[in-house]
Parts: sequence; C-alpha cells; structure tokens
Amino acid sequence: MAIHRYRLVGALAAAALALSVATACGSSEEDPGTGTGAAVDTSAAPQQVTWESYRGVAVPVSAVDGPTSVSAKIPFGYSRTPQGVVMAAIQGQSRLALAPDETWAQTAQLLTAPGRGRDAYAVARVMTSITTEADPAQTAQFAGFRIEDYSPDEAVVWLATRMPDAALSASPTSLIWQNGDWKITLPDPQPETSEAAPTDPVPLTSLDGYTAFSYAD
Repeated sequence: MAIHRYRLVGALAAAALALSVATACGSSEEDPGTGTGAAVDTSAAPQQVTWESYRGVAVPVSAVDGPTSVSAKIPFGYSRTPQGVVMAAIQGQSRLALAPDETWAQTAQLLTAPGRGRDAYAVARVMTSITTEADPAQTAQFAGFRIEDYSPDEAVVWLATRMPDAALSASPTSLIWQNGDWKITLPDPQPETSEAAPTDPVPLTSLDGYTAFSYAD
C-alpha cells in the first residue's frame, strides 16, 4: 500500500510507514496529572490552544497540555491527561510524516517508543527523501479526535483529518507514558497475534462521535 505523503498527515504510524515513510483514570493528591483517583474527561478538547504551521500542516500548541519544550525544533513535554495525549499524537504524527531528511531520525528517537515498529519506520524512512514542505492545497488538516482508550500509562486516540475536498478520514494512534512524556507506539509490521489493533485510515461521513479540534474552530 502506498499512500501519498500529503494524504498521510494525521494518520498514525501505519500511515507513516505506508507513505514510504513506512504505526481508568484518576489522580493522586501529589500528582493530579497522573489520573489515579478522579474521573477524567476524554472528550474535552485541550485548552488555551494556538495553532502554528509545521511544514504545511496546522498543529496545536497548548499552554496547559503542551508541548512545553522544544529541542532541535522537536516539541515535547505533555500533560499526563487525555488532552496531553491528543496534543502528543497530533504533534508527533505530523512530524513523523513530514520531518525532512536531516531531522527524521532524531524526531523518531524523541517522539516514539523503542520497538519493532520504530525499527520498521526507520528502515522505510531511510529509503525515501523528504526535502520540501507539504502543499496546504493538497494536504489533510486535523479536524477532530476521539479517545478510544485512556489510562495514565497508555492510550489510543483516533485523529480525524479533512482533505481540501472536505473528505474526512480517521486513524488510530497508540501512545504510552515513558520517561516522563507521551511517546507514540509505532505499529509492529508483523504482530505476534491475529488480533492486532487496526492501523489503517477509515473514511468518515461526519465528525459524529468525535470532538471537533482544528485551527478553524
């Protein structure tokens, strides 16, 4: 499967791999961000958000949920909340899809968890070249999200994207909390079980069931 890189934005790791770049709740009193006692709202959008362009794609920055730091132009530092998951997924997938040749390796190292998925991404990415930015006139932009599973240690979020022709699709992104931040878990290209989580984008007819979240909102 070969997915044009402009259609890949917003898809999770599988999409990144396919593009030829080829996937409980609560809080303690001491650390309210870990969510180990109080209910969390998985449908609430991140707050205090501004949007900026990353190589042709609008990505969000939240004063509440991150990213809080930037190293070599790679953002990191997200709240240990459902909203932090959303921010990490959008920022991370954008960079895995669009990072240029000189920064993709460091991007993957910082934003993803180690494993066979990351190894497969690296093998595929080294065989292609990305030197130009995406054309916004041909590029999917983020439109919304739906958190399928969430705990303070791992989560799955579906990211919805909209093409310039208004076509909607969504892809899942899996993340784990590791070394003090959310890391994308790229999909294993050869999962050991037949019940592997879905990775491919699915078409949507509307954003029903999703929280609208885009630079246009």
